[in-house]
Amino acid sequence: MRDEPSREGQYGERAMVQGRGADKQRRMVEAAALLLIDEGFAAITHRRVADAAGVPQGSASYYFPTRSSLVATAVRAAEDLRGRSAMSRAEALPSRRRSPDDTARELIETFFAPHVDERVVTARLDPMLSALRDPALAPIMRDARPRLLAALRVVLDRSGFDHVDDVDLIAYLIDAALLNAAGSGEERVLEFASGVVGRFLDHDRR
Repeated sequence: MRDEPSREGQYGERAMVQGRGADKQRRMVEAAALLLIDEGFAAITHRRVADAAGVPQGSASYYFPTRSSLVATAVRAAEDLRGRSAMSRAEALPSRRRSPDDTARELIETFFAPHVDERVVTARLDPMLSALRDPALAPIMRDARPRLLAALRVVLDRSGFDHVDDVDLIAYLIDAALLNAAGSGEERVLEFASGVVGRFLDHDRR
């Protein structure tokens, strides 16, 4: 059975209607999302995505004719994965009163779901900020933010900080604390950022 004709998506990618090619495209989208989350924009090339998806490089070039279309697809898929993972993690968090620092760490790990490590600034935060400065990618980032803020709300409520009402400020504080940690040469950026966000939560609790 031959693939059905494809149409062009919003960012120049070929959006499959149906057919065998749909599975290839799905695998490439998933691979692009994970590569972006793990390694940042440098990893989003037709060759890397094709290799990670286990398809010929020609397939990546066919479904995503330009690198811009591939990058946009990766950002959209990565933010979707991030949002789903953040809410899943938040909803799995047991409800109990946590310390400000412990709550801060839960917030950071939720905000950067599905996983976060000490490379968070270079591998995750810097690419996100770059996407926000790109007119073609900024709408994707803005559309994804409410779901992430909703996940942070759940973490706050389940950790005894339901009185904190400015979740957007918490998200900005997380970004700023991580950037400051990286800029200061801190080796344990997550611990540093957790301390900063924890101080805010502690002050807000008084």
